[in-house]
Amino acid sequence: MNYVLDTGALLSLAQSIYFENILKENKLFTTKEVVEEIQDIAQYEDILGKAAQRILKKKQCIQIKAPKELLPLKIELAELSIFSLGKEQKYFIITDDIHAARIAKEKENLKSAPSFYLLILLYKDKKISKENLKKDIQNIMYKRNWFSGVLYEYAQDLIKNL
Repeated sequence: MNYVLDTGALLSLAQSIYFENILKENKLFTTKEVVEEIQDIAQYEDILGKAAQRILKKKQCIQIKAPKELLPLKIELAELSIFSLGKEQKYFIITDDIHAARIAKEKENLKSAPSFYLLILLYKDKKISKENLKKDIQNIMYKRNWFSGVLYEYAQDLIKNL
């Protein structure tokens, strides 16, 4: 399956110890708008800056494509570009931007999933253990500072229901 990812999802997955596996196991796409955001973040030496640097070192594993037309959604340009490309190319959309995901679902009936989805696929394909999946998700939540909110609740439910 083909996946299109936004900045937040790529930053989250770059925090994973299974980032290399995700790149190897999946056909990933993004847009130039997302790459530009990652390049901006990579200038910093904090946790997200280092994650962005890791992504840029592996950018040959992620294909960059542009949508032919942008959807009429009032969301940030990088997210708009991945939802537009996802709809146009019928790619599975991966985003950690819950606001953008909600708007795309309401206005265009576009489904998406958070970054953890690709880790779950590794678990379901028996490429990582349940215990390692839980640890990795908790590590990502810590590094992304997600101790409340929708993604935190989603991750907690996910871990509980595995």
